[in-house]
Amino acid sequence: MVEFKYKRAAATPRLIAKIDPVKDIRVRITGQVVDKMNGSVMLEDASGKAEIFMENNLVESLRIGETLRVFCRVLENNELRAELIQDMNNLDMEMYENIILNKNVS
Repeated sequence: MVEFKYKRAAATPRLIAKIDPVKDIRVRITGQVVDKMNGSVMLEDASGKAEIFMENNLVESLRIGETLRVFCRVLENNELRAELIQDMNNLDMEMYENIILNKNVS
C-alpha cells in the first residue's frame, strides 16, 4: 500500500498586480516595505502595493525601506498571509525589476 504524502503547492513568482486569488494558492513577491501596521506590512514592487498579514513580532522586526521576498498564502478575500520572509537587502532592485518586467512574469 502506498503511503499518502501531503504535497504543498509551490509558491509561484508574481508581480503584485498579477496576483489572482481565484487561481493562485501560494505566491512569492519581492519588494520594499513601505509601511507597517499592526499585524501587517505594505510591500511595493514595480507593479503596485499589497498588504501582507503576519505576526506582530515579525512586523516589529522589519524596517521601512527594507527589501524582502515574501512567500504568501493567497486567501479568497484577496488577503495575503506571510509564510516565509527572506531578507533581500543586497538585491539590486532596479536590475531585478528590469529582468522581471522584461520576462513578463505572470
